[in-house]
Amino acid sequence: MYLHKTSGTNAGKPEPPVRNAAAKPPAAQAAKTSAPTPPAPPRSASSLIAAAGLPADKLSASIVAFSRFFSLPIKPELMAAMRRQTLAAPSAAEETQANAVKRASIENSAAAKREALSLAAAAAESKGVELRPKGLETFAEAIDPDWRKREDSGGDQRGRRNKNQQQEEENAPGKTAPINAAGLKQMALEAAEQNPLLAILNRLPGKNGQRWIVLPFSFDEGGREFKVSLRILLETDQASNRAVCMAATQVVLDIAENGESQRHWLFALESTSGLHAAGLPAKKLAVYLQPELSPNAHAPFVRELSDLLGIPPARITVRNRAESFPCESGRADDLLRSINEAAQYA
Repeated sequence: MYLHKTSGTNAGKPEPPVRNAAAKPPAAQAAKTSAPTPPAPPRSASSLIAAAGLPADKLSASIVAFSRFFSLPIKPELMAAMRRQTLAAPSAAEETQANAVKRASIENSAAAKREALSLAAAAAESKGVELRPKGLETFAEAIDPDWRKREDSGGDQRGRRNKNQQQEEENAPGKTAPINAAGLKQMALEAAEQNPLLAILNRLPGKNGQRWIVLPFSFDEGGREFKVSLRILLETDQASNRAVCMAATQVVLDIAENGESQRHWLFALESTSGLHAAGLPAKKLAVYLQPELSPNAHAPFVRELSDLLGIPPARITVRNRAESFPCESGRADDLLRSINEAAQYA
């Protein structure tokens, strides 16, 4: 189901020659050491995609963005391999075929699913794992709470829906568990442990020392069904003399309502000090909503969140959700917008 990768070494590569520092005048040496090296300017998204040898499209932008989130090197071979992985997944192939027949109705769904697949590929790569196409799709479905809705939008999927619904009714703890903090925690942990691939991936650390875990679950409330993806970014905390532990620096709660409704909520808590300590407030909260709040409802919504979470209203931002994964892909920096515009006018 997965393969561990090994990185190459520089064994046998000749060392660069060492110059004799004494050959230079002392004044020249002092001038060289005293002058600070200016930082390299940040590279644009379009230049990163060009350097990676990828087509200038939204999928390439997603691959580069997610690779940066997981601190992966932007190497042409690695980026091309991740793109092939994404396009080889079963759902990506099905959607590409269907686009020729019903392009207008499912184009957005196909693009969103490829984006989820590229995030799954980048996350797996950061853990030193290469997933097979079906495994990549399983991981993407756990990451994207809208996956099932997008799957059903591609035509007559009645048989698949009935099968999926039967499996969920047999295995869903959310059908009977109470809707409170303890019940939601139990749902998330049980759902992750019932998925062997996800259980393994959640235990693997990333190459950069961080650990990104995904906990998908679902529940019913008031006759409405909700799909949730809880995504947590953990970092090593060594700020005290206590035992070293992993502290959450980012927690993303991604909620999609099933059915005809297009309602979607994403809550992203961030803290540079970690969110594990009792009583430690989050540094900031970003909320992405679909559909957008009315102007009159904006201020009361922020006040309610501030009272519930103990975060000052000035540190809470509420935005319209225009992208699937605004946190992992750095949408705040308009990474994809510049790429899409460049591709449009190329």
